[in-house]
Amino acid sequence: MRKYMEIARNISEKIFYKDFKKQLPSENELMAQYQVSRNTIRNAIAILANHGIVKRVQGSGYFINQQLINNNELMLMASKDGIHPTRPQSYEDKNTILKKLKTKILSFKTLKANELTAEALGCELGADLYYIERLRYFNDELFCLEKTYYLKKVVPYLDEKICQGSIFEFIQKQFNIEVNDADEFIKMTYTDKKDSEKLNIPAKTPNIQITEINYLRNNIAFNYSVINYFNSDISFYNHVTCL
Repeated sequence: MRKYMEIARNISEKIFYKDFKKQLPSENELMAQYQVSRNTIRNAIAILANHGIVKRVQGSGYFINQQLINNNELMLMASKDGIHPTRPQSYEDKNTILKKLKTKILSFKTLKANELTAEALGCELGADLYYIERLRYFNDELFCLEKTYYLKKVVPYLDEKICQGSIFEFIQKQFNIEVNDADEFIKMTYTDKKDSEKLNIPAKTPNIQITEINYLRNNIAFNYSVINYFNSDISFYNHVTCL
């Protein structure tokens, strides 16, 4: 992972877990803390600003988006660190919160790309894929149903144990995969008969469906996911820069 991205990720955690509360330290302070150049710090802060996490006030520094970090039922769309539906107050609380997140693997297998997945991933028909279908629970309540595909030539190894946690965190560390950008399509939908029976919920239960394609730096797609969220209190945040 590039150094400025690593620093941006670390600053982001410190913001969400309240080490930095209202304003970021000065560039000089951050340079000393991370032992890097001014350009590296500026590149890291630019990522946070592009995601709407911080806002620059000319002559005063970078201020933290309070509406974002004080929303306790919010998913940051730009984050690929897994599900964090609640923002704890400290790193100690973070571990407690994540213990409340449980995963049930419904399906884990390798298969060949069909027309739908080949088009989504921009790969050839018959390419080798991992397919994972899993339920995520938070506080023992159904949070989401994930159906996701990974291109094996980019992600050469996964197993069920890995899929119990954050798959993105694993592949970033293990294979040095960096998510450069993503296409995300959000719509209101209803469960079909098959999923309703699988989840033991009424047919046509309303939910928010996010279809997502994630790309590497070279714009090669490596992940295609369809995720249905059932938590009625959740909000989704995405910072938009107008043309």
